[in-house]
Amino acid sequence: MCKFATNREDLGQRVTGYIIYNSLTKEFIGQTSKAVKDTLANGDRIYGFILGEDGEIALDKDGFHTTNMMVRSGINTLTPMNEFDSVANVFYIVVAQYKGKGETEYELVNSRYGRMTYPESKVKMLAEFGCIQGGVYIDGKGRLIVCDGVEIVEKTAAEEN
Repeated sequence: MCKFATNREDLGQRVTGYIIYNSLTKEFIGQTSKAVKDTLANGDRIYGFILGEDGEIALDKDGFHTTNMMVRSGINTLTPMNEFDSVANVFYIVVAQYKGKGETEYELVNSRYGRMTYPESKVKMLAEFGCIQGGVYIDGKGRLIVCDGVEIVEKTAAEEN
């Protein structure tokens, strides 16, 4: 089971918590900032987050390649945490890769609580536009690289048909 950071929840100027996707139960759950800090301090992973040197929650820019996330501060108000970084109105997090004889596919969750499966070509395009905020990144040779924490599944011939 893996947990993935999707959104931050604010009340006015105050951070109240985070929305976390649980890959085992396939659900989005809310956790307080304290619960997230405690989880990370205990050595458990929430992909997309690390504990900074100051003991505060920080985005995992190097390991999971999370450089931004959506912030919800009211009904239907999702805005990027770092508005200068992206013009996207939805961010995606890659949680699984499905490899087979055909085109590789990826399972993603998004900041609007959706789950979907896209072919590699579409995931690469989303990554180039800065809409992928964790799970994969494009290396210097233009290849899509999967991060630690993303489940890699080998599809059988029966599953591909």
